[in-house]
Amino acid sequence: MIKILFKFLVLAGLSSTFVLETLAQDPVPDESMDKLRMTDGSVIYGTIRDIEEGVILFHTAFAGDLKIKISEVTELNSSEPVAVKLSDGSVLENVVISLAEDGSSVRTPQTELEAPLDLTEIVTLNPEPWEVGLGYKHEGAASLALVQQRGNSDTDQLDYRIEGKWTGDDDRFSGMAEGELDESDGIKNAENWMLSAKYDRFMGDTSYIGLNSSIKQDEFADLDMRFYLGPYFGRDFYDSKRFSLSAELGLTYVRENFIQAESQSYPGANWTLDIGSDIFGSDTEFYVKHKGIWDLNNLDEVILDTRFGLKIPLMMNIQAAAEYNIEYDSGAVDGVDEIDQSLKVRFGYRW
Repeated sequence: MIKILFKFLVLAGLSSTFVLETLAQDPVPDESMDKLRMTDGSVIYGTIRDIEEGVILFHTAFAGDLKIKISEVTELNSSEPVAVKLSDGSVLENVVISLAEDGSSVRTPQTELEAPLDLTEIVTLNPEPWEVGLGYKHEGAASLALVQQRGNSDTDQLDYRIEGKWTGDDDRFSGMAEGELDESDGIKNAENWMLSAKYDRFMGDTSYIGLNSSIKQDEFADLDMRFYLGPYFGRDFYDSKRFSLSAELGLTYVRENFIQAESQSYPGANWTLDIGSDIFGSDTEFYVKHKGIWDLNNLDEVILDTRFGLKIPLMMNIQAAAEYNIEYDSGAVDGVDEIDQSLKVRFGYRW
């Protein structure tokens, strides 16, 4: 019995050793897979999803999507032909990318023609139609902040926002509609809405010119209508998920009609500042949005609107956001506060 048990243990040990040695062997790579050789000598097989801002998005079977800096790669080979859009706007169709320590190149399989290529010139792989001037990419979101309180006091608050953006290869349209309606014990204490629209024309990689317009009504600020329209110059200083920064500066015509006070119109200078970051998580967005109008007829009067917010994904395309908004109007009419503040939690859907 002891001899049989001893033989069983020996066979089990040999079998486990064989299994471990087999698993330790490198799997035979599929010739249809793309290949990366890292600076430490390791080799990764998978699929090149994209190359952008000096980073390769590489999909693997063992770890999903990886983001790898080109500086950490000594060799790259794509197995299948791809389309490549370059920083000068040109598109290379049906090419195979090859990167080695002595340089990188693209090759056309049918003709075997090879040309040098700096990977930093690549804007995107397999660009979508809108990225080469065919149609527009549509993005949008709709959100609500709704509060209903019953008890010692009855309070109803409704805050809504709908926004959309259409981006083409050389221009962009965007628009937004938002408003607020609040009641307490059956008495209305807030009612306002705003519509805005913008058009941008790109002048290169980072600069653009545009036209901005907006119309706003706020009954409890004695504002029957504030309308402005004007051109501006804008620039994207940084454009990445980790940190984005854009600013615009322009001139505008402003018309203000008040319910009780005297109406007025004036030329103004307007500016916007837009900051975004995923510093709190890859799927989150911390943002700061600021805009201002300066009355050039009365330099003491300025209108400022600043928002701080954090968007967090919940499921699918549903997201929640906490937002703090502060508005300052140095020319507010008598009986209306110059500063208006709000803190809200919003829930919405993005597409």
